[in-house]
Amino acid sequence: MNKKNNTTRFPAQLLWGVSFIILILLLSQTLYFFFSTKNQYQQQLVSLRENLMQSQRKRLDAEMADAEYMIRQMFTEATDLLKRESRLQTRQALQLMNSLYQRYHKQLSEAEMKQLLVEALRQIRFFDGRGYYFIDQMDGTAVLLPIAPEMEGRSLLNNRDDTGHYIMRGLIEAVSNTQRAGFSSYRWYAPDNNQVMKDKIAYVEVFEPYNWIVGTGDYLYRFEDDLKPRIYNYIRNIRFGHTGYFALANNDGTLLASGVTPELEGVNFTDDPDPRIRDSAQTVVETAHNGGGYRFYDWFRPGESTPSKKLSLIQPLHDRGWILIAGIFQDELSELLLTQEQSRDREIRTVVIKQVIAFTIIGLLALLLTLTYSRWLQSRFKRYENDIHKQQTMLRNTADSLKLSSLIFESAYEGIIVSDADNNILQVNSAVTRITGYRQDELIGKNPTVLASDRQDAGFYRRMWQSLDSEGVWRGEIWNQRKNGEVYPEWLSISVNKDSSGKVQNYIAIFYDITQRKELEQQLRSMAETDPLTGLANRRTLMDSLNRDLAFKERYQSPGIALFFVDLDHFKAINDNYGHDVGDTVLSEVANRLTNCLRESDLACRVGGDEFVVLSKFKDDGDSRQLHQLSRRLLSELLKPVRFADVEIAISCSIGVAVHHQGEDAFELMKSADQGLYMAKHQGRGRVIFYGDNPGTIVCPSPAEAEIP
Repeated sequence: MNKKNNTTRFPAQLLWGVSFIILILLLSQTLYFFFSTKNQYQQQLVSLRENLMQSQRKRLDAEMADAEYMIRQMFTEATDLLKRESRLQTRQALQLMNSLYQRYHKQLSEAEMKQLLVEALRQIRFFDGRGYYFIDQMDGTAVLLPIAPEMEGRSLLNNRDDTGHYIMRGLIEAVSNTQRAGFSSYRWYAPDNNQVMKDKIAYVEVFEPYNWIVGTGDYLYRFEDDLKPRIYNYIRNIRFGHTGYFALANNDGTLLASGVTPELEGVNFTDDPDPRIRDSAQTVVETAHNGGGYRFYDWFRPGESTPSKKLSLIQPLHDRGWILIAGIFQDELSELLLTQEQSRDREIRTVVIKQVIAFTIIGLLALLLTLTYSRWLQSRFKRYENDIHKQQTMLRNTADSLKLSSLIFESAYEGIIVSDADNNILQVNSAVTRITGYRQDELIGKNPTVLASDRQDAGFYRRMWQSLDSEGVWRGEIWNQRKNGEVYPEWLSISVNKDSSGKVQNYIAIFYDITQRKELEQQLRSMAETDPLTGLANRRTLMDSLNRDLAFKERYQSPGIALFFVDLDHFKAINDNYGHDVGDTVLSEVANRLTNCLRESDLACRVGGDEFVVLSKFKDDGDSRQLHQLSRRLLSELLKPVRFADVEIAISCSIGVAVHHQGEDAFELMKSADQGLYMAKHQGRGRVIFYGDNPGTIVCPSPAEAEIP
């Protein structure tokens, strides 16, 4: 009886002993975790201080980089503003000169007309009285120079600035382009100090009737001085963090702008009577002179009489003679560390409370172990029942999976055809009906060849079956036929299902209609090869065709190849006067005229804004009459005015022609045609220049000359 009682009590005693040991271990773990967490938080505070210092430096770096970038951007705006204003003033002068010329050139002699234009600009001033207009000839002779009229009539071609730059030659080079306009930068004596040269930017354009260079400009530093108040205001308004701000000073320590003490701007703190302020200011100046960097020093916070420790990043702006300072007071760091320490104490208290709660809960759970043991056998039987239940669930899931597979087969977007070993159709899904138009009962029992089109030959199907026999799979594009006779492309994948002995059981074909993809590919191919505005071939197509034709010519010595570079004269004026919509209409009309003038073997391309290229093949028998006739026809058509609504727009063009020679590649041929175009522009526009061994010029042909023989 006692033995039986001991036996029944033994599991309970064992469980009570295990529960007591677990409770002791939990208590020890709680104490260890408490002291370990406290030590860990102390280390985190030390690491936090270091991280915050590093974070402050990174923040100062980022803020300094942003401020420097903005300052340089503002000075860059001065250059852009000077260029815009110079171009605006010059174009106003040209408008005045063109107006006077159109009105009086038939009434006055050339000398009188020139004098009228010069005197009309002589007294005009702008840029707060600093700006004036100048006029020069292409040979460097000064026509108008209001600040030195005694130099008018003399050549300024050899005038140079203090860098050795030839000023007049730079102005001539600025207009030596197709636009006949441009900017020129040089240095000249400043009005407020005639002993020192400073940077100056001028904009010039050509006055076409007399081929004069007309322009104006101003000193860059004047526009930069106008922007300095804006920069000072930008510095005053920068804030970051609670105590972060910027200041700007001269190299001698004079404060130019401050975000917290704008009332002290203009004060030189290196002479401050307070030694702490004076020493701090001298530290800033010395650091800037040594290339900049981080410095700790004492400084007064706004509204306080006691100095506080401050970390500043000092950056010299050598090209401006400035010192840029970004600073943060360390009181902010101390406050943050205090906040973190208080947060740490709260977290430790929270952890202790949670551990006590967890200890209590685990103790209660340990007491419940005795009750759990008594039901141990019952739980084992329950596990057996659960295992049986799981097996039943797996069987049900398998049945559901088979149903799902059937549902997936039927609802798949791709068409699926299952055939037997003799390739007779056993089953099809609804997608096959949607794609082919055949009902399921019309296909089951038949061979899939009922869907075949005549696009593939017998060799195609022979290779397909060879792949299925050797690899057990075939994939590719194929053209099949719907029930209504429509042929369509599809992507087809066929796989072979074999039994364990390797005998074919089924053929499974999965396919989908790729008609839309084919159409999209064709659209993308067309977009890549043509110009969207005119419909002509683009530069890529031109280079492909040219390289292909040159390779053919090099191999077979025929036919001849000629390249026509066509550029519309003064097309920018059409866009400026009538708008870009009219300009696009003109470009489309030019493209149509080019196409109508060419044979099917020729190729017209648009390679730029108003630049076109014609690739022509001809019989290379040493007679260039065929190319001359084509040139006259092109020039005649392109010189006809274009009508838009009720407006008739006069157009003109220049054409450069180059004929391919043996050994010449595409780049050299295009360069020769471009040289011809350049010569046509400089000889007066509205003409064709043949560049090469037999150069020639065609100017404004008559309609009879342009006719095809």
